[in-house]
Amino acid sequence: MKILHAGNLANLGYLATRELRKAGMDVELLMEKNPPKGSDPTRFDPTLNNSYPDWIFFYDKRKLSWKTDIIKIMRNKKYDLIHAYVELPIFAYISRRLFVAHTLGSDFRLLAFSNSIRGMLLRRAYKRAKIVLYSQADHLPLFSKLKLTNYLFIPILRDTSFYKPQKIVDSPYSDKFVIFHPPNLDWNLKRNDVFLRGFSEFAKINSNSVLIIVDRGVDAEKTHQLVKSLGIHDKVIFIKGPLNSTEMLRYYNLSDVVVDQFSVGSIGAIGLETFCCAKPLITFIHEKLHESVYGEVPPVCNAQNSYEITKQLEYLIDNNNRAKIGKQGYEWVIKYHSPNVFSRKIRSICESVLNEEKIEQIHEKISKIS
Repeated sequence: MKILHAGNLANLGYLATRELRKAGMDVELLMEKNPPKGSDPTRFDPTLNNSYPDWIFFYDKRKLSWKTDIIKIMRNKKYDLIHAYVELPIFAYISRRLFVAHTLGSDFRLLAFSNSIRGMLLRRAYKRAKIVLYSQADHLPLFSKLKLTNYLFIPILRDTSFYKPQKIVDSPYSDKFVIFHPPNLDWNLKRNDVFLRGFSEFAKINSNSVLIIVDRGVDAEKTHQLVKSLGIHDKVIFIKGPLNSTEMLRYYNLSDVVVDQFSVGSIGAIGLETFCCAKPLITFIHEKLHESVYGEVPPVCNAQNSYEITKQLEYLIDNNNRAKIGKQGYEWVIKYHSPNVFSRKIRSICESVLNEEKIEQIHEKISKIS
């Protein structure tokens, strides 16, 4: 059984391929040549030493032939199955090979519902796919709108051997209450402005607090302006982004609290990495949807507006509360998102697809893997 993973948004394709190979599966990765910084394995995995392994193959978007190059690679008969991420199920569909689709974010929330050619092709790809995998709880209600029944929830894996609790001995903020805010500065998608207003109220009575913001995104300039207008510029530190994985690991661990987004309603990579480092997470999630797909609600400090954000920060100023929530988050990510659990589930899914088992049978098998 030889599998091609196609796509590497936020290095998820690389991480999945690497861990599946460690588990003994014959897997290769197809990804973009000269990728964006956030999707470059050499920035994500320091053990690569700036060199790509021989199981990664590339397509080059600078070439006019890049789309047909993808399809040619997918049509290689050495592959028994294609595992295609984000928009690459379109190419798997055109290749006419056996494939599963894996949604990761706005590809499913937005593109699949658009009237564009890409949106139309993506909808067709989902219908042709043997299974549509999803890893975001807020995707669940969208399947019925697309009239899809071949879907399966699989928690995305995180590298729990790399992202882990560490003691930072040289932190310049050791005498401060440190809040880390690493998501893109995109007010529409992340509602960073809502968070800043909540932090502003918190900082009025907690003068010892400091907020570290990763300075990247379409609304970076607006964020700087808002910080000034709120009068909190003396409590905010902007660091140039994006950060690589080693830098992210350091900031997670020197922080007391990590704050993510307040719009999407699902836990993403930042949230899971926060859990790996046993730090409390403030974000917004749809609790009922998470309970539907996991069977229980993840231990986040849930907030949706500035007032709730302020209250969660006030709750987490207490050391015992932070320790309790951080421990619960760490236990959660090990239970649901460890490479071991993910690898066994993916192996089972691939074997079931190749054996032409029905989606109901696959659901039952996966539910027993923990």
